[in-house]
Amino acid sequence: MKILVQPVKTKIASVQEGNIHDYDSILDYFNNQMAHQDLKKQYHSITFVTTGIEAYNGGQTTMLHLGTLLAHAGYDVYYQSYVPQSRVELENNAEFNYPGYQGTCLEMSELKQHQSDIWVATLWESAYIIKNLLGYKLYFVQDYEPYFYPFGDRFQLAKKTYELGLHMISLGPWCQKMIQQNCQLYSPLEQINFPVDLDRYPHLHRNFSDYPHKKKLKLAVYTKFTSPRRAPINVELILRNCEKILKQHGYQLEISYFGTEKEETFINGKNLGKLTPPQLVNLYHHSDFGIAPSMTNFSLVPFEMMSTGLPFIDFKEGTGRYFIPQNCCFITHFDETELAHLLMQLSQDAVALQKVTTNARQHLHSITWERTFKDILNILTNLPTS
Repeated sequence: MKILVQPVKTKIASVQEGNIHDYDSILDYFNNQMAHQDLKKQYHSITFVTTGIEAYNGGQTTMLHLGTLLAHAGYDVYYQSYVPQSRVELENNAEFNYPGYQGTCLEMSELKQHQSDIWVATLWESAYIIKNLLGYKLYFVQDYEPYFYPFGDRFQLAKKTYELGLHMISLGPWCQKMIQQNCQLYSPLEQINFPVDLDRYPHLHRNFSDYPHKKKLKLAVYTKFTSPRRAPINVELILRNCEKILKQHGYQLEISYFGTEKEETFINGKNLGKLTPPQLVNLYHHSDFGIAPSMTNFSLVPFEMMSTGLPFIDFKEGTGRYFIPQNCCFITHFDETELAHLLMQLSQDAVALQKVTTNARQHLHSITWERTFKDILNILTNLPTS
């Protein structure tokens, strides 16, 4: 049995929120000059430029999965850090996030001498870095990153990166829509499928006929304490009030939060901390419903929950409607009364639970990594050449 690699805590956050000195080591890369695309007859090497590799980071896990598939397809794949992190730590966290990953991790000190046919920005900061380098520049857009910040200079710096001439690839339709609506485009903007890894989150047959007898409803809730994109304040408030309403109707709500550092304290429920995939599968299999709000692009978590057969509840205020068909989940507002009534209604409706979770599983089989890989290969094989 393979021993799971233990994560190494990074010193630098994947999304910086301090002052200009966060960028002292990469100041020379910041300017507003348009990217110049250097074309090749053939493209062999591809380098993802990243803020190190942070354990439990969904975006970087997606990067590693994509890079591994490209390595299997014959590309020379690299993961180049532009923040101080040792190769040992990079490799350790890469293995933790995506066991068996393929590709070479490079420390920040190797950035200036490393050469690549294709460079891939993975965060707005890295767009400024790669646009100055020799090679063809791609921008893997996993979120509309101006929304990472209050309206201000980081908001504007992030927004500007979509207008600098990099060839953009949007993960799913929402980012593409936001860029088209809010930015002046001077380069291609393509879209690839937002995938799910069904093998890591196996389906559990549920006897929904047991639900009408339940007086304790177990809720698995994904949020990040310091990330407004995951609506932690809104979720805690409505769940606290929802508990009170359900109690008046004879129900107990057992809430298990995950995705946040273990030392943080929620106003209700239990904080399980950050969980490994096997721990997540165990949680999903032993829960009655799942919640994982997203106010910007999306998260892998809803698909993971749905893959295990867990009935998933989404919020109209979020972006789920761009990724999940209406007949594959249950939809409500950020409103405790609506949510409480929905939970009580669903607990008495085994037919609806079975139908929707079956629909969800069928949908997931149409958005696999195989489809995403075909999307990305189609883009790479049709890059302009010299």
